[in-house]
Order: sequence, then structure tokens, then C-alpha cells
Amino acid sequence: MISITDLVVDFGAGPVLDGITLEAPEGSMTVVLGKNGSGKSVLLKTVMGLVRATAGAVRVAGADPAGLLERPREGVEMGYVFQKGGLFDSLSVFENIAFPLRRRGMEEDDIGAAVVSILDRVGLAGSGEKYPSELSGGMQKRVGLARAVCANPNVVLYDDPTAGLDPILSDSIAGLILDIRMNFRATSLVATHDLKTVEKIADQVLLLYGGKIVFQGTKEEFFEGSSPFAQQFCSGDPEGPIDIF
Repeated sequence: MISITDLVVDFGAGPVLDGITLEAPEGSMTVVLGKNGSGKSVLLKTVMGLVRATAGAVRVAGADPAGLLERPREGVEMGYVFQKGGLFDSLSVFENIAFPLRRRGMEEDDIGAAVVSILDRVGLAGSGEKYPSELSGGMQKRVGLARAVCANPNVVLYDDPTAGLDPILSDSIAGLILDIRMNFRATSLVATHDLKTVEKIADQVLLLYGGKIVFQGTKEEFFEGSSPFAQQFCSGDPEGPIDIF
């Protein structure tokens, strides 16, 4: 579903991503790890088509993702969960979730039913008239999730979905991500620092360092510690043999 070959993204000060190659099969859950500034968000935005590749190729269901933004293709629907929710402060929860549906030309009666359904699914039934400022951080994350998946996407990209949340809320969001994968059969790409989330949701784990993939494998292989990069990331030791932090 997601195919990346020799991807380079360079904004002019040296490559942020340098030779990234990745295959994410349909329905898979790939988690991307790395320190701040390692290119996790840039990778997700490139897959979404929001950032153009300097070199290499990115394909979603065989198509250029930038082209999909301009000319949506039947059977390929993408959702993006922004790191801080990315909600419109001046719009209610209902209007935030309805926004992408209206852009797709959905009828208002259908929009109402879809929003009520997805709010119930993310545990926010009855919250449609509230505004983002009235919600906790965890609730805002749920609204962001609801907006990203309201159009039944088959590809969902999550940019640090548990950032700033306590362990209980983080576990709840990880559970929602798994539910979304199951209910929508979505291929998922998740950028995070949260190792508990990795343990709970990952099929495949990537670790980025210096713009390159320094570890790629299953979560079991990641946590077993055979890779020095993975071992240091898991231990959180800034004084390890590799300056990964």
C-alpha cells in the first residue's frame, strides 16, 4: 500500500531524509522512531503529499501522493492525524469533523450521521457542540483522530499521537489506533517516541538517525536489543556508544 524507494528530502541545508526505502503492506502498522528533528514528521508529510521528494519515489496504492491530493482516486482515501490535533479553534467539534466531509461534497444529512457515528466510536458521544478550548488534551487528540478517519480511509498517518499525554491516556489512544486499523482495515504509519505504544501496536519498526534508517524490523527484534541503535534508544542513555540523542 505504501512504497518508498531511495527517498531524499532536502530543504537546502542538507538532507532531512537520505535514501529511505520502506514497504508497508496493506493493513500493516509501521511505527517510526527517532529523536526530535530526525525526519519522522517529514516522512509522514511526504507520504501524504504535503512535502515533495527531492529524489526517489513515494507511492500510495501505486500513485504519487501529491497527485492524489489534487485528484483523489477512487478506492484510495488518506487520513492524517496532526501532532497537536490541528483543530480549528473557531469551529465546534462537530464542525471540525464535518470539514473534510463537506470538502468532499457529502450531503448534510449524511455528514450528520457520519459525525455522530465517529464521535461515538472515539468515546466522545454528545461532545459535538463543544469547542477545542473546552476539551482536555486527550479529548482533542480523539477529535483529531475522528476527523482523520471520518471518511473511512484505507491509509492513516499519525504524527506523534500520544505526545504530551499521561500513560493512561496514551494507552487509550494506542487502543483507538488499533481499533481504527481493524474497523477500516487501514494501512497505518505512526511517528512516536512512546515505547509503550510501540509495544502495543507495531508490526514493523523503523528507527531514523542522521536521515537514514538505522534499524528496520519487527517490534520483537527491536526490543531484543541486538541492534546498538535500538538498544540505546530503548535505554534512553545519552552517553551510549552512538550519539543517537
